[in-house]
Amino acid sequence: MPETNTVETIVDLIRTLTPAQRRVLARRLRVSGLLQLDDLATDRRRMVVAPALGVARPPVASPQRTPMPTDPPARPRAPLRMAAPRDAANQPAVSGHVVLGPPAPGAAPAPHIVAPLPGQAPETPIVITLRGLVTPTGEMASAEYTLQWPGYAPQAVQMRFGGQPTPDQVLYDTLEKALRAVLARLRDGDADPATARLEVYCPSDRFIDEVIDEAPVADARLQTRHDRVAALLDTFGDWRLVRTGEG
Repeated sequence: MPETNTVETIVDLIRTLTPAQRRVLARRLRVSGLLQLDDLATDRRRMVVAPALGVARPPVASPQRTPMPTDPPARPRAPLRMAAPRDAANQPAVSGHVVLGPPAPGAAPAPHIVAPLPGQAPETPIVITLRGLVTPTGEMASAEYTLQWPGYAPQAVQMRFGGQPTPDQVLYDTLEKALRAVLARLRDGDADPATARLEVYCPSDRFIDEVIDEAPVADARLQTRHDRVAALLDTFGDWRLVRTGEG
């Protein structure tokens, strides 16, 4: 059939791509919304669908976990971009951070939010909103990201930077900090990052093009930061960078 022949032709063309080219293709499909995960009917609407099936849902065992160091390496998944090691030349310029309006101790999710299954991340996407470099006269350069965890109030975190960082350097360091915060929260809840869905809102279209490899990294000194961010993103099951068009 014509449709079958078309699909086979596309598959044959993808087989000719190098691994790096396939990663670029996958990221472009994610950003365009053409690549979406297939969900089982009971995964996303289990409170509605499962009772209608008339069967008991078997317990889902949490994935086996081994003791982890304070800052464990990302779980290998293919394809995975290996992050370059840190050294004096590529250390983040972050000199501190301030959590603005932290949630109250023992804060509970909104009552209408269904708790995720054991070992899984929230069903709805985790949202990170980046805000770019701010350099008030006579004050330390800063940036901010807001973390919207499903069912909880948004949490804003202000990053402070030493020296005179560039806007792109600030975006890479702020996004890396936010991604590590999300991964730490998932680990605290014994949730597998591969089950998480992530949306990142960014004020710079060019920065997004760099992260998804649609454009080369403009400042070669930031290549290591780019590789660390790409490796962190690849630990999530599904992620998307959303263009806000502000930069």
